Amino acid sequence: MTRNTNNVEVKGSGIDGAGRGLFACQDFAPGDLVVHLDRPLVAELEIHHMKDTCAWCFQRGATDPMERMQAASMGLPNGLIEIKHCTGCQRVGYCSKACQSKAWKTEHKYECRIIAPKQRPDLPLGVRAVIKLLGRLKASTGVEREQILDILNFQPTVGDGSDLEKIRRQDQPRFDDLQTLAYGAWVYADRPSFDGLGGEDVARRFHFNVMHNAFQIASPLDAAHYGSGFDPLICSANHSCDPNVVRVSNSPNTLLRALKPIKKGEEIFMKYTDTSNPFWIRQAELKENYFFTCQCPKCARCPVSPEDTFAKPPEDLPEEYCVVADKLVKEHRRELGKWLAGTDESRAQLRLAAMQAHAFAVSNDGDATEGELKEALELCIGSGMWTWTRQPVPEICRRLFSRYMASGDIDKTFRLGCKLHLEINPVLYPQPFYPERLIMADVLSTMTVALGGNPTLRHVQEEFAEKDLDFRIIYWGFLLELREYVPKMYGWESPFGKVVKDKISGAVAREVLSEAEIQDEVKGMWRDLKAYIWSLDIIDICNSSSPSESCSVM
Repeated sequence: MTRNTNNVEVKGSGIDGAGRGLFACQDFAPGDLVVHLDRPLVAELEIHHMKDTCAWCFQRGATDPMERMQAASMGLPNGLIEIKHCTGCQRVGYCSKACQSKAWKTEHKYECRIIAPKQRPDLPLGVRAVIKLLGRLKASTGVEREQILDILNFQPTVGDGSDLEKIRRQDQPRFDDLQTLAYGAWVYADRPSFDGLGGEDVARRFHFNVMHNAFQIASPLDAAHYGSGFDPLICSANHSCDPNVVRVSNSPNTLLRALKPIKKGEEIFMKYTDTSNPFWIRQAELKENYFFTCQCPKCARCPVSPEDTFAKPPEDLPEEYCVVADKLVKEHRRELGKWLAGTDESRAQLRLAAMQAHAFAVSNDGDATEGELKEALELCIGSGMWTWTRQPVPEICRRLFSRYMASGDIDKTFRLGCKLHLEINPVLYPQPFYPERLIMADVLSTMTVALGGNPTLRHVQEEFAEKDLDFRIIYWGFLLELREYVPKMYGWESPFGKVVKDKISGAVAREVLSEAEIQDEVKGMWRDLKAYIWSLDIIDICNSSSPSESCSVM
């Protein structure tokens, strides 16, 4: 497997107490490829994706007939890929004989007989990872053995054990679960032992270190979280709330791309949590999930960063919202402490803390209804305390966008998506090649075709035509954006890049204008589209009546 390691090196971090860090061995410009892995050392599917996703390359094959038909009609891989299960265990599947062969030679042969018994429940991904790591360690030599043993050099098990003790004190049930699952993996693997190393201890350290440092493996084609990965090279990069690289998942290719200029010898930082959240949220999530307090320059500026700043002083909360906030103070009394951190406990601050607690609770609730999301949005924006780019407003908008897309409401999806893409995301993600911005551009290009060609949405088409907004030129605007920036993030050879390239090729084949003429048309159209989108009120979009018919889009 390809691993470009000449661009970077691992050595002691410049952060006190952080242990190891990743450093640049050359200068990098924004968009440059810093690290490329064909596949992380550890890559495991979530249990619910073991039946529909290739266990080696992490390409998903749609199993729902309607989804499969729609995806195939759009040229998406999940409409064409067929997952065939291992004849030995019937637990995992592969998209091709090539993937099955690679998986067997590398790792599956160590787990196949263990996960095969029908009466045995599906094992958690951490247990499966450790079983395979123990088998690989027993059989490997040279570089692979060194890479596997390098897992032992990660926190929380490296050193004097103080980090393990932190986990135990902070979350005893979680600590006990990790211990038990690690022991189970060792037993399932037939209690292996290693020269100079206790087998049970190795299993325990593998499990703690992998689960403590794991990252998500996802696909930009459907925004799905397929599983988790770990690799000693990429996981050596420490966290910063102002990172200089972004980790890119190409299922399962994993990249680090530069977000800003990086000088030779400079430490490389990526994000472990959503850095658009306020300071106290970021710190709480890092403490809960990674057991450290962030000391990055952005956190040192708290609470004057844009993420922590409200649109106006809490004392200026309108009277009608003071009544609402007073009720929320009673509802969220027990959790107001973390929202008051760094402020006084005046009535105005209590009200603002309660509003934050409520809005974030709704935005983080995966089961929140459309009504609850809209109510939280109106609380934030209607009160005048939030801007459109301060969390959790962007997250609530994203959740509503996903809900409207899933329901097939193309009109609401397109308008809200454009609001996110043209007004909100450029503030949250300043780099035009940032993954979230490219994914949204791709989704909106598909929405543009669906919106412009759906006869049941004639009233929408007429409204856009009255404003001289041509869906064909808008479509080209998204495609030109993707053509310029995909090479700086995913690359043309990625599954996402190939889908975008096919879209562009199809559009070129149908187009009668020259490229220069298209670019001129897009330039003027984009100015008009931005002006129109900026004039829209998101709450009005969400409250507008839906058309009598909708259309499903992928």
